[in-house]
Amino acid sequence: MSDRQILQVVAGQATQDGNRVPLTRLVPGRGQTGGTAFRAMDPFLLMDHFGPMVLEPGTDAGFPPHPHRGFQTLTYLIQGAFRHRDSTGGSGLLRPGGAQLMNAGSGIVHEEMPVPEQLLTGGAIEGVQLWINLPKALKGSAPGYEDLQPETMPWQALPGGRLRAIAGTWCGQDGPARPGVPVAYAHLELEAGATFQHPLPAGWTAAVVPLQGLVRIGDQTVPADSVALLDAGDSLSLVADTRVSLMLLAGAPLGEPIAHYGPFVMNTPEEIDQALQDYRRGRMGHLD
Repeated sequence: MSDRQILQVVAGQATQDGNRVPLTRLVPGRGQTGGTAFRAMDPFLLMDHFGPMVLEPGTDAGFPPHPHRGFQTLTYLIQGAFRHRDSTGGSGLLRPGGAQLMNAGSGIVHEEMPVPEQLLTGGAIEGVQLWINLPKALKGSAPGYEDLQPETMPWQALPGGRLRAIAGTWCGQDGPARPGVPVAYAHLELEAGATFQHPLPAGWTAAVVPLQGLVRIGDQTVPADSVALLDAGDSLSLVADTRVSLMLLAGAPLGEPIAHYGPFVMNTPEEIDQALQDYRRGRMGHLD
């Protein structure tokens, strides 16, 4: 097998979204914009590490109603609890170690807010949201939502650490998420000095994303809240320089044109214009 090496390390960008939720935007990262970043990470469009933060009692922090079209969101929660509601009638509770897969497809309006008890009393929140592009043939698909409970993605013990498979197959464990394009996604925790090796599909985009700690790939060290985009090869090999928490990410590139405006990702500018019109006219539904 041929180990993948680091093609580029991109630092995340600290920002806020929703109602004053602090986050690090990992994809696109600092200095990356538009189509160049999307092509480099195809089929992944955006990756946010929100928190870790401690909500103050009485806060309204969260992600109030907003629209999407043309892609899927895969949200993984590490700490806290979120409630999801959307314009199709979908709803669910996102607990630590759980995830939710939402197909925006032809258009959806949704919100993600901490549970009412946490908004009242405060508490820790941390998670990762990933945007996964849809091929042109699926951008008009029916919107929908799926809860992926923690019990469906248990931790798997490894030498010097543990792994949770969210999508794809990792160390013989299948993740429950089934996005519209082939994706492999996992949360890995390692003690300092531990190593991890795993095959990766040749030809897929692949990246290692430390959330905490330092990880080494080849002779390069990757700091927390940055993205190590990997080159060609069919395997991954890394070493934890410190205790680390990181996301492993791989996916089959679509190679299609991308037109992007805020919460809409289509193939042409004309399709973006149509998305804006449809949202303004209420064709993506409403949340009361």
